[in-house]
Amino acid sequence: MFGSQPRCTLGATAPRPCLILMSMLVYAGIDEAGYGPMFGPLLIGSAAFVLEDASPDDQLPDLWGELSPAVCRGLSQRRGRVAINDSKKLHTQATGIMHLERGVLACVAAAGKQPSHVGQLLDALGENDHHALQRLPWYEASRDRPWDLLPAACTIGEAGIACSMLTRALDQANIKIARLAAAVVFEDRFNQMVAATKSKASTSFTFVARHLRSIWQAYGRACPTVVVDRQSGRTHYLSPLAINFPDAELAIVEESPHASIYRLVGRHDTSRRMTVRFETNADGNHLPVALASMISKYCRELLMHRFQNWFAHRAPAIRPTAGYARDGKRFWDQIEPMLGEWAINPNHLRRSS
Repeated sequence: MFGSQPRCTLGATAPRPCLILMSMLVYAGIDEAGYGPMFGPLLIGSAAFVLEDASPDDQLPDLWGELSPAVCRGLSQRRGRVAINDSKKLHTQATGIMHLERGVLACVAAAGKQPSHVGQLLDALGENDHHALQRLPWYEASRDRPWDLLPAACTIGEAGIACSMLTRALDQANIKIARLAAAVVFEDRFNQMVAATKSKASTSFTFVARHLRSIWQAYGRACPTVVVDRQSGRTHYLSPLAINFPDAELAIVEESPHASIYRLVGRHDTSRRMTVRFETNADGNHLPVALASMISKYCRELLMHRFQNWFAHRAPAIRPTAGYARDGKRFWDQIEPMLGEWAINPNHLRRSS
């Protein structure tokens, strides 16, 4: 499929073209949800699109524009279309997860999967840890407490219409959803990794890097561009990238308050190349990042629903929590005296940072 010697020059100068026999652009995004709470998992999502009428040397396209017959940014612009944007703009108190669900399930179905319950959704996103949750009974699926059915907030008909509309727009634009994925970092694993690394940011980056590696392995010879939403003031990523890509030569293209951009070239296979961009407000500027944000938030909310129901059944007088800041501390103060009775290890429940 690909030419034997595509070239992408390293450094800040303009890259030479990647010579591939079949012109295509792989455009991916990575984002997280649940970085700060005291309770619940950390989710790191990823979404990759293949544009078959573009090339790696083209500017990154406006996928909202390319898919405008079926996709929009804001809820007020919908007119029946699927909203894809930063999850914080779509998850509202009034509608809950409805708009997240409609968008995520439409994209998952357009990618060829139709999960009927939460466990199947996690399977479709390549997540495996949910198959062994005996240590975290508030999530565990059992005969008495099976995985919740999907869709949970919209109807099957609404999800089907959204999928049909999106699939038609993708086909007309010659675009494919190539990869949707999510890493779920449950509380006990989160605490173990933070204790080992002494850094919540390093723990999160471990899973960002796993998504990057998967894209590198699957699409490296197509010279993909991956955009990662930058949450903190950090501007230097060369060292952690080098640790996670020992098989690549790395070069800095830009390191600024707005964006940190790096180019990777395989050490032993120079046809394998990738550009990684860490950008502020990436979930508002790049549709693949916005979709990754939605995947992360939607999956976290589905898991938190199970969390809340488990504790509500055992302590109905205690108000459920979303796990954030002051309300998380309130929940902890109320629930902590009962942990011994329920044989719960506190390190499996409350996140350390």
